[in-house]
Amino acid sequence: MASDESQQPGEGAGVSVPLPLDKLCFTHSQEGQPIVLVSTGSFNPPTILHLRMFELARDDLTADGYSVLGGYMSPVNDAYGKKGLLPAHHRIAMCRLAAADSDLLMVDPWEALQADFQRSIKVLKRIQQGVNAARPEGMPPVRLMLVCGADLLESFSRPGVWIEAQLREIFADHGVVCISRGGSDARRHIHENDLLFEYRKSIRIVDEWASNEVSSTLVRRFLSRGLSVKYLTPDSVIQYVKEHKLYTPSHSKPMDENGAGLSSRTSTKDNAVERKAEAALILTP
Repeated sequence: MASDESQQPGEGAGVSVPLPLDKLCFTHSQEGQPIVLVSTGSFNPPTILHLRMFELARDDLTADGYSVLGGYMSPVNDAYGKKGLLPAHHRIAMCRLAAADSDLLMVDPWEALQADFQRSIKVLKRIQQGVNAARPEGMPPVRLMLVCGADLLESFSRPGVWIEAQLREIFADHGVVCISRGGSDARRHIHENDLLFEYRKSIRIVDEWASNEVSSTLVRRFLSRGLSVKYLTPDSVIQYVKEHKLYTPSHSKPMDENGAGLSSRTSTKDNAVERKAEAALILTP
């Protein structure tokens, strides 16, 4: 997950992007407080763990009587400037492929398509406004919750990374569901940090008992070395990476069906034509 609050967004006119609503299950709202989950980050590329986090969050909230209506992946803007970050149109396309078979997940490309960097609080507010504007008459207001890993939770207390006033707003108005994996101790971090401890009731810690150390960094490393990433990211994402020759040093080394590099070489498409064609698909649901 990208810890991005230290970036300075511009004030230029934004790009208008409709919020996808097709998977929101408003009928669930009769069962408890309606919740929509949101995860921001690079998704470079999306992995099975990104998808798994939403499932874990939904199970945990449902067990406590909440009604999870849906979830959104919001890829970070190119202006985030992280080394190795693929252009937004590739990351949006891969997220859509990864979420295609989910009954829960949608991809909101708004953040990634703006002219400059957007802070997480602005993304949460946009989605919350859009969801509540679409909710049926008589339904209570829908609450958004930020889904993250323990690494992002730890970044909340890192000086210069997040703006404290915006963190307080996230905790007070939205809440956080933190997925804790082996090797991380999210509860201890909350106990040791004054701000997190103050808002501890707004942070739900969900343990992932199935050992899962998959990360986008690991997937990129495997791809760059010509190793298989089968079962680390959805097959549809592997196929997209293969077709567009992503995450390889030369961007010309072909891959097999598992995402592993092959020894032979194939010719590459004209980059300008390819980018134009892909950009045209970004706003296509």
